[in-house]
Amino acid sequence: MTLQNIISDFKLADKAVFLFSLSLIITSYFYFWQSTPASYAIIKSPQQKSLQVSLNENQLYNIQGALGKSAIEVKQGKIRFISSPCQNKFCIQHGWQQHHGNLTACLPNRISIQLANLNQTENYYDAINF
Repeated sequence: MTLQNIISDFKLADKAVFLFSLSLIITSYFYFWQSTPASYAIIKSPQQKSLQVSLNENQLYNIQGALGKSAIEVKQGKIRFISSPCQNKFCIQHGWQQHHGNLTACLPNRISIQLANLNQTENYYDAINF
């Protein structure tokens, strides 16, 4: 049975239900999963007090962590780890972060970066928080 045969067997009600479901899925995606750009980031480390940095200013930060210093780059409204003394470098591989609610961390070095927006106070976390 080919796709054309399957489509030709659809009744008018089947097509209406299909189009309604498709439009509901697309609308839900844009309504619930919209992301807003962050305006600042909070960098946390046990060796230093929390640092709030603007994402509008290009900067390079060296943050002392449990294993040593991690370099964090802010450029054009984005932030990322560029070097860290951890073994697997997952924090570096995570890449650029730019949306409100994003959270990235170097767990062995105990440094985290949380992105936020001045206009929004609620946090958007997945199932795991630390």
